Amino acid sequence: MGNSVTLPATLDQTKTVARERRAGILAVAAHLPEALITNADLGAMVETSDTWIMERTGIRRRHRAGSGETSSTMGAIAAQRALERWGGGEVDALVVTTVNPDTLFPSTACLIQRRLGLGGIPAFDLNAACSGFIYGLTVCEGLIRSGVGDHILLVAAEAMTPLVDFGDRSTCVLFGDGAGAAVVGAVSRGGIRARRLGADGGLGHLIYYGPDGDDPASPDRVRMAGKGTFKMAVERFCEVTAQVCADAGWDPGEIDHFVPHQANLRIIEASAKRLGLPMERVVLNVAETGNTSSASIPLALAGADAEGRFRSGDRMVAAAFGAGVTWAAVAWEWGGA
Repeated sequence: MGNSVTLPATLDQTKTVARERRAGILAVAAHLPEALITNADLGAMVETSDTWIMERTGIRRRHRAGSGETSSTMGAIAAQRALERWGGGEVDALVVTTVNPDTLFPSTACLIQRRLGLGGIPAFDLNAACSGFIYGLTVCEGLIRSGVGDHILLVAAEAMTPLVDFGDRSTCVLFGDGAGAAVVGAVSRGGIRARRLGADGGLGHLIYYGPDGDDPASPDRVRMAGKGTFKMAVERFCEVTAQVCADAGWDPGEIDHFVPHQANLRIIEASAKRLGLPMERVVLNVAETGNTSSASIPLALAGADAEGRFRSGDRMVAAAFGAGVTWAAVAWEWGGA
C-alpha cells in the first residue's frame, strides 16, 4: 500500500543502544573555600552557642566564600578536579545546579564553561534547591540514554552564605558554601538502577528566599519554618528512599551506603533510624560543611571516595529534600565502565 521506507539498520541499532544503555558516575570531586565560620564565630554575631548549635544541627563549622569567590568560580574548580580524576577526555554537555547563580544571565553553566574552555557543547542551569544534584543526575542520565552524549559534566555549586540572615539564629547556623562535580557517563555494568523525583509547590512557604513573612519590608534572605521543615524532610527522605529501593529491586537494608542531603544531623539520624539503617552506612560530612544545598551530596560523595570508602558494586542511595518543596532519590551501583 503505497511506498514504504526502510530505515537503515545502523540507525535502528543506534536508537536501541541509546535506549538500553545505562549511566553511572565515573568520577566525583569537590571544592570548599578556605574561609570558615565556626560556631564560636556565630556566637559573636547572634545569641547562640556551640552547645546549642551542636545539639540541634550537629554542625561544627561551615565554609564561606571569600571576595571574588562565587558559584561559578567554586564550580569550575570542582569540575576541573572531576575531569582530572576521570582522565577520560572530552565531555558532551555541562549541567549546573545552583540556587545562587553569579548573575541572572548568562547561566552559571556558561560561566563555568568559559573558565574550563569547553565552548561548543550544550551548557545550562537547573534549580531544584537541595534536591538539585539528584535532579541534575537524572537529567544527565536522560541525555546519555537518549544518545545526546556519552559523557556529561554535572556541577553543583552553591554560595549560600550571601543569602543568609546572620541575625536569625535558626537559619544562619545551617548554611555553608562549596561545590561538587561529577562526570556521568555511559556504562556497560553498574550505574543507575532507579530514580524518583517529586515536588509540591503548595508547600513553598516552608523554605524560601524573600522577606520575613511577618515583615514585608525586611530584606530578602533565606527563610525557613523549622518544625514543619524537619517533619516533612524526614517523611520525604524515608518515602522516596523506600520507593527508589523498590524500583531497583532492593530492600533498604541492602543499601551499602546511604548518602543523604547534609541538611541537619538530627534529620539524617531520624531518617536512618526509620529506614533501619545503621549510621555506619550513612555518609556524613555535615559537621564540617553545614548545609550546602545541592552541593552537599557530591561533597559527601567526594570526601568518602577520597577516603577509599567505596568499592565497585556497592549499592548506593542518595536522597534529598529542599525548597520548592522538592525531593528526590537515586539508587546506583558504584563503579562500572
